[in-house]
Amino acid sequence: MKITVLGAGPAGLYFALLMKKQRPAHAITLLERDGPNDTFGWGIVFSQRTVEVLKDSDPDTCAEITRRAETWDDVAVVHKGQRITVGGNRFYGIARITLLNILHRRCLDHGVEIRFLTNVADLSELGPSDLLVGADGANSLVRRAYADFFLPLVDLRQNKYIWLGTEQPFEGLTMGFRQADAGLFITHSYRFSPTMSTFIVECPPEAWLKAGLDRMSGEETCVYLAGVFKAELQGRSLRSNNFAKWLNFPLVKNKRWHHRNVVLLGDALHTAHFSIGSGTKLALEDALALAGCFAEHRTVEAALPAFERVRKPIVDEFQQAATESLTWLENVGEHLGLDPVPFAYRLMTRSKRVGYNRLKQKDPAFIARYDRWRQEHPSTGAIPEEFLDLFQKRTFAHLATQMADGTPHVTSVWVDYDGKHVLINSAKGRLKDRNMEQRPHVALEITDPDDPNRYLAVRGAVAEITEEGADEHLDKLARRYLGRDQYPPGWKLPGEVRRIYKIAPERVTPWAPFR
Repeated sequence: MKITVLGAGPAGLYFALLMKKQRPAHAITLLERDGPNDTFGWGIVFSQRTVEVLKDSDPDTCAEITRRAETWDDVAVVHKGQRITVGGNRFYGIARITLLNILHRRCLDHGVEIRFLTNVADLSELGPSDLLVGADGANSLVRRAYADFFLPLVDLRQNKYIWLGTEQPFEGLTMGFRQADAGLFITHSYRFSPTMSTFIVECPPEAWLKAGLDRMSGEETCVYLAGVFKAELQGRSLRSNNFAKWLNFPLVKNKRWHHRNVVLLGDALHTAHFSIGSGTKLALEDALALAGCFAEHRTVEAALPAFERVRKPIVDEFQQAATESLTWLENVGEHLGLDPVPFAYRLMTRSKRVGYNRLKQKDPAFIARYDRWRQEHPSTGAIPEEFLDLFQKRTFAHLATQMADGTPHVTSVWVDYDGKHVLINSAKGRLKDRNMEQRPHVALEITDPDDPNRYLAVRGAVAEITEEGADEHLDKLARRYLGRDQYPPGWKLPGEVRRIYKIAPERVTPWAPFR
């Protein structure tokens, strides 16, 4: 095949390499706007699992990457001036330019043609090819050219962020939270060489404006942020590498992944927030998956649909985790009052992919410390703290009430929690209303909408039924479940009277065996 790849980032380079190794007769050309030693950003990070995937598919490339990488096992959380570490998280950090240069050499050694400093402004400039791969980043020309077919969705998130570097060699992947006069600033930092670390800073737009960062030069920005994070940097400076640009993270999704002989890869296809470090991982795994589909199906017509079918569910799961993470950070203010240990626990479980059990396997000492804190600060409510997020999502509960003849009646309901009671909102006169009024003992299963294997089972009695504030409470629930400020009036029956049912939990069983 004649293959044209637009963009020589990790996704495009690795796909070209794998395809050339798979079939040397392929004529593969990569077109890259920048030069071979130009790059945005500083270092990138991989998990142990990503390295294992690379090793299985391409051991030579993997060996060169790991030989040049820094490694560590800890995630560190700095909050209220205290550093909390969580072990069992094997990571590899490498300079982005080093990774790209490794892939450059590997591609050239296998006969891939790379044309640097080639800026394609219009796809009509390209000659015919059997396969066109759009690996040209989050602002992809290929995606924009075929937007009517890919149907992209780009959501610019609220926090501002900037990529910087420092000569402070951080031990472990470190997240720091600092309150400055202007507001909250968050850092994500990790070592990618013996002497250098990536230092990403994000902040709410209000803090960014109040600090005057919109008016500062790159040098002034580095000086200001080095002052905010003086303790973390131990007095060392920040560097911009002549590229100090504040950005809003673009959350990129595409309804369709391919059109005719055109396919997207990497950030052109999807983005994942840097707080879970999965952008480059997803790019390389995209390349592996697409090359694997060509190995199995051979033709463009068969391989591209197979790629979307196999890969999309995995990417959707990662994007959901990344979105949970960035949303948590956008709303981190509600957690800043916590002590350092429970704050670190909340941070480590923010993506909903890691829970108590997995943390206990990774770092029993950290969980023992967290358990001691919980014993010293017992919850005032019946619902375990690590399950309170169920009452912040579009979580549907299954409510079981008892009929007059003793048989069960089960219905799906919206659910809330006031710190003492589980709350149900329904209409007076309905079957479940009559059941709860006459036979108050009930049971609920409250299932995590993101993980059906995680749920709360609650048994208890209806302690109070009240009409006071029920309409306002229904509007509150509508904001969470419907994304509307008010429950639609047309959904109510004429003369409908709403009620709140306050259920006092007598037995609560949390269940999350795989987290």
